[in-house]
Amino acid sequence: MPPYSNRLYKICIVGDGGVGKTTILHRFVDGVFLENAKLTIGTNFFLKSVKLEDENIKVILQIWDLSGQERFSIIRPNFYSGAKGIIYTFDLTRKLSLINLLKWKNEIEHVIGETPSILLGNKIDLILDIGEQIILKEECELKRKQINAQFFFETSAKNNIGISKAFNIISRRIYESLKIEHL
Repeated sequence: MPPYSNRLYKICIVGDGGVGKTTILHRFVDGVFLENAKLTIGTNFFLKSVKLEDENIKVILQIWDLSGQERFSIIRPNFYSGAKGIIYTFDLTRKLSLINLLKWKNEIEHVIGETPSILLGNKIDLILDIGEQIILKEECELKRKQINAQFFFETSAKNNIGISKAFNIISRRIYESLKIEHL
């Protein structure tokens, strides 16, 4: 086995409070939707094994769920250290949560530099319910480029839309970036 496979890869999922980071993680790790999830106080982490689809490689993700409230900004940088990937998350019904992602990027890169990342626009189920796009896809694509995320996904933890695919993609990006480092 190559030295960069069958390893524990730390990922941080970040974004403003209430965007659905914790519900995304419960959907991905436990296969359930938490109807009444509480805001994360400080941090929490989850473990999940992921098999990369086109290779016989398994990676274990240690996913850190970091509180999005401003009052925790002083402790968050301690948890970025060692992260091999970042999942930037915003709420598709709250434009400010998209705008604030540049602050998140700056906070993270100050600690660990640039690392593989993806952008999740969560709560697509709410957009489908009202039948009206609140944040245009062009705005999301522009933010993806601004924060240098490799991919953008619309997700729903409630309806299990795009969650597994997003984690498989970030796992693949981390694996490939570490594979290149070991060449």
